[in-house]
Amino acid sequence: MYYYYNFPNHLLAGMVSDLDKGILIQFGKRLKYLRQSKNLTYRKMALLCNVEYADIQRYETGKINITLLSLGELAKALDIDPQELLNFKETLPA
Repeated sequence: MYYYYNFPNHLLAGMVSDLDKGILIQFGKRLKYLRQSKNLTYRKMALLCNVEYADIQRYETGKINITLLSLGELAKALDIDPQELLNFKETLPA
């Protein structure tokens, strides 16, 4: 059985440190780059995987934290190894 917790953004904002937020943003930039390099819109990508297009938008903007299962689904849609999505250089906030 899987549980999916969808916390409202105003609650999540208080739970995520600046460092964690930076990681979410860097991941989102990587996801957006890979999605656009495959010429996929949010909706086209959503059709290729079991992830809502609105969640893909939220991942790309660093608004929500991704689960491992969703990471796998996105990788499947992009036809890449899941590790490729995590291949970004984190920049620490000043």
